[in-house]
Amino acid sequence: MVLSIEQKSVYLTILDATMILRTVGRSLRSEDRLKEFKNKVFKELEGLFNKMEVGKLTDNDILHSIDKFCEQFGISFGQAQKAINVLLKYHYYMYEKYFDDCIKIKSVLHCPLDSTNLERLGIINNPLTRINKKEYKDIQNNIQNKMQSLGLNKIDFDKLFDKDFLRRRGIEDF
Repeated sequence: MVLSIEQKSVYLTILDATMILRTVGRSLRSEDRLKEFKNKVFKELEGLFNKMEVGKLTDNDILHSIDKFCEQFGISFGQAQKAINVLLKYHYYMYEKYFDDCIKIKSVLHCPLDSTNLERLGIINNPLTRINKKEYKDIQNNIQNKMQSLGLNKIDFDKLFDKDFLRRRGIEDF
């Protein structure tokens, strides 16, 4: 899959709205490096989206992609995961009806971590810039354990609070 101009535009808006590019940009300290980061994110996501669409996306694929961005750009695992996980989440929900195996894919997706989700888990004063791979995996396991007891997936942890966010913004028709 090659992302269309419209898809790139929507995903770039999401990256901007979720302040991912702002926080990564501070770490990269160069507009050229930030441009390179954006282009590599879209290229990496094309591969992940292809795997998602045919039911072949795995936990290791996601972790490998996050690792790549940490190595290539010298950013934390916490920062890199947010760019990958947020866009995987939105791509899944926008196109799930076209996927070969939605249930399998949904069970693989990670919950995007941000300060709000970390706070909901009782993790305070630990910004994404300080989260390493081991801590990230521990947090995802914690989320998975909480959600499994409700019959839900990791990605649903974030979705539960999306409804609350919409209500607080005056949108209740869903």
